Amino acid sequence: MNKRTFTVKGKTDLERCYPIMKELRPHLSFEEYIAIYNEAHIADGYEIVAIEDKGQIMAVMGYRFLSDYVRGRHVYVDDLVSTEKARSQGLGAELLKFAEEIAKASGCSTLRLCTGIENDRGVKFYERNGWTKRAFAYTKKL
Repeated sequence: MNKRTFTVKGKTDLERCYPIMKELRPHLSFEEYIAIYNEAHIADGYEIVAIEDKGQIMAVMGYRFLSDYVRGRHVYVDDLVSTEKARSQGLGAELLKFAEEIAKASGCSTLRLCTGIENDRGVKFYERNGWTKRAFAYTKKL
């Protein structure tokens, strides 16, 4: 393996990451993906980090810095996915470690993310990687 981890910069990188992000967010058209990235990047500094091997994107993670009264300034991981073919190769753990390093370097003491209650594999993955369930997240469609 000849892996490289990098922060996505520009339209070409975004285009290369879209098929992997679509595995996690199948409802997103390419146009919506670009529009949401642009809006979140401007509003919250949202970034996408990717791992590639031999020119092929294998995994991506989207994150942003948030501040609230519970955790103060922290890194929130919005998106984390490896291609179906690359799962169980440690790439997700590698990206979480990347998020942890960014958080520490920025003076944060906490990382946070949400996953669906039906995502048993994801829950086990996060727990194996030292994450703890701390809350229920609610949504209400309008």
